[in-house]
Amino acid sequence: MTRTPSAPTRKAPGILLAVLMAAMAAGPVFNYGVGALSATIVESYGITEGQYGFIITAVFVVAGLAAPLLGVLADRIDTRVQLTLIFGGVLVAFLLSATWQSYAMLLVAALIAGLAQSFSNPVTNRIVAQRVPLAQRSAWMGWKQSGVQVGLLVAGLTFPVAGAAFGWRGAALFGALLCVPLLITGWTVVTRLQRRARENTPTTPPAPSPVAPSAAASSGALPPAVWLLTLTSFLNAVGTQGVNVYASLFAVRAMGYTVTVAGLLLGMMGVIGIGSRIGWGRVTGRLGRPAPLIQVMSLGGIVGLGLLVLAETTQQHWLMWLGVAFHAALPLAANVVINSGIVAAVSGERIGVASGLVATGMYLGFALGPVVVGQLVDLTGAFTAGWAAIAGAYVLCLVAALVLGRVQARRA
Repeated sequence: MTRTPSAPTRKAPGILLAVLMAAMAAGPVFNYGVGALSATIVESYGITEGQYGFIITAVFVVAGLAAPLLGVLADRIDTRVQLTLIFGGVLVAFLLSATWQSYAMLLVAALIAGLAQSFSNPVTNRIVAQRVPLAQRSAWMGWKQSGVQVGLLVAGLTFPVAGAAFGWRGAALFGALLCVPLLITGWTVVTRLQRRARENTPTTPPAPSPVAPSAAASSGALPPAVWLLTLTSFLNAVGTQGVNVYASLFAVRAMGYTVTVAGLLLGMMGVIGIGSRIGWGRVTGRLGRPAPLIQVMSLGGIVGLGLLVLAETTQQHWLMWLGVAFHAALPLAANVVINSGIVAAVSGERIGVASGLVATGMYLGFALGPVVVGQLVDLTGAFTAGWAAIAGAYVLCLVAALVLGRVQARRA
């Protein structure tokens, strides 16, 4: 007799959603912690704005390269192990940053943080597909992905305060301490859910087919929608991460704000981002088609960057705040729509593989965006060229989303 997992029919527990949000938030706390203290790091390490951009680029190059392999592993290894690698990896990255005052060591810490983050979307998407009823999934996807913005909110509000009191190394130690309860809670919650699932799973005779369903489902090419969602993920990520990484430094260097007030800008971005991801998750569930939403979000990104360009050239501060609000309300929520599209496009046995592919596009876009902005700032001494360049990525994302809409319309 073998046990076969039953399809989820009862509402998934809220504590599981909290763990998923934490898994999405842990890595971004490192990224946005570095971003919130960007001016402090540039000054204390004696580096340029372009060199600062390579710190975040290191995170996402590793995450992008590792995501395909780890996406496959997400379908095969224990969920608790994967959550431990996420929380434990970010913990180690923060400890290294707190221990050595070295730009090279900060890059090493960024590489470790990137490896940890590469698990986040594959494992959390698989959990949603396996343990959350279909009627709940889009809403859960919105809440889950809002964990990224929770990380932004936590980093934006706490790291500038910790950095002002103790410097970057003290703030990094604070980040390490945040990871400890997350690590313990994640392991405990998933262990309980796994035990409960085993107790409630009925026993059935083994299937007569000699080929396991998972093996059959895992063969063959991925549908075209997955590749187009990967492309939109990459292009959207170029724009969003270019703004995420440099927003604080833009506020300090171009607009004359203090580091603490610049942290409030990130905090506002986090608050709006949480609401937008939850809200767009619900809209995705009702609409059922990701392409039109990605198109709207790409247009919002173009408008937001235009406002940032105007803010720098006119020194009208309200334009900066409005531009960041557009960024947080629209393109920053695209990941919710894209991941919902992935969960709907492939079978449960291939969620990890497809999510890993989309995560690769996202992380490589995350790596490219800050490099483009940073190098153009170094070359021109202003942010205008950088903002204009990543606005071009949103234009291409809009085109890719139009193609995606046509492909899905033909297959409907």
